[in-house]
Amino acid sequence: MISHEFFIEDSLRDMLKTFKKEKDSIGYPFGALCVLHYKEYADEFDAEIYKVAAAIELLVLSFDIIDDLQDNDTDYVWVETPKFSLNSVLAMLVIAFKVLRQSHFVHKEQAMQIIEKHTLLSISGQQLDLLNVYKDERSYLKMIEQKSGSLTSMSCLVGEVLARGKKSLEVEDYAKAIGIIGQIKNDIQDLEEWNQKNDIVNKRYSLPIIFLLSMGSGFSKDLEKYYHGNESIELDESIIKKELQESGAIRYAIAVKNLYKKRALNTIEKIGMSLEGKESLQILMK
Repeated sequence: MISHEFFIEDSLRDMLKTFKKEKDSIGYPFGALCVLHYKEYADEFDAEIYKVAAAIELLVLSFDIIDDLQDNDTDYVWVETPKFSLNSVLAMLVIAFKVLRQSHFVHKEQAMQIIEKHTLLSISGQQLDLLNVYKDERSYLKMIEQKSGSLTSMSCLVGEVLARGKKSLEVEDYAKAIGIIGQIKNDIQDLEEWNQKNDIVNKRYSLPIIFLLSMGSGFSKDLEKYYHGNESIELDESIIKKELQESGAIRYAIAVKNLYKKRALNTIEKIGMSLEGKESLQILMK
């Protein structure tokens, strides 16, 4: 797609290829979800679904780049040249939608509507995340359902609707759960290292931190003062890691993640998905 796009300048093309290569190590779960659900519901397989899946991955990559530029908490290659990276994001968006529009799938218009809706939901979730005001479990989970759950549900529903011309509430429900599970896993991983991605360093909220702040202990009161800008509070990395474990904050986040996993697996069982499909989704929810 990148190589054969006629209307982009060579240095921009090279940048897009570099950014795509950067994602190789991460993998392509959103495209995989699209293909999986297409295979699950299609009467006959059409290999063009791989091109649609690639377009979805390009779309998601553009969101990842914007997210990283806004948060400034990663060392991916695109944060080194933000003004050029923004051009790459615009190009990715146009190429992705162009591929979908030019595909020969009968139900591509329905797929486009799904992408438009869930793209806007995800952008709204990102806006709420940047505001950093969601300090309780319910509102935080609602926010990550929009930000992350919308992208996984988009990927699954596009595959389903291209295969049979309709979408199901069951697929949307467990797909959202998969996105929430992925975000909670990221929340936990981000606290394992004391670096620029650590949410406590950045005074950002996540499930383990929300739990810590609700404890009412001396540590949680100091943490709250730190979050409110009290410069006299200095947090020690070793103490924070100890508190995260001993307070039950990490166990709490894992328990919430497992509740969503159980809910998703129950729904998957109800719709009678193939064994191959179930196994693939279980891997994503580990």
